[in-house]
Amino acid sequence: MTRLIHAAAILIAAVFVSGCASGGSGGSWSASSWNGLAPQNVYAGNYQFYAAPAEGQGFKLKFTVKTDGNFNIASAGPPPEADLQTAAEAAAPEGCTLVSVERTPDGGALADYDCGEESK
Repeated sequence: MTRLIHAAAILIAAVFVSGCASGGSGGSWSASSWNGLAPQNVYAGNYQFYAAPAEGQGFKLKFTVKTDGNFNIASAGPPPEADLQTAAEAAAPEGCTLVSVERTPDGGALADYDCGEESK
């Protein structure tokens, strides 16, 4: 019985170590895993941004300015570049670094990330 328990413990440890050695999903991104990211709210300056994957565009997040009944975006104007940059850096998924932020015609922005792999 003791040998069986010992053998089971070794097997469990081996499976755990092999899972860690393979890297799991921590630093490995694919188009499907990126598109599966949950949208999030990110705050920068006086703005609240909604960040969601830009599906079909590689490792990019689309940022739009969120408003509510108490926030008049027309009087606030477009967010400054520094706020967009801060929001894009804060929204970077684990293992990814911000490459660039580009404004979009709709008043939002598209942030491009390097996640260690080419998009597929």
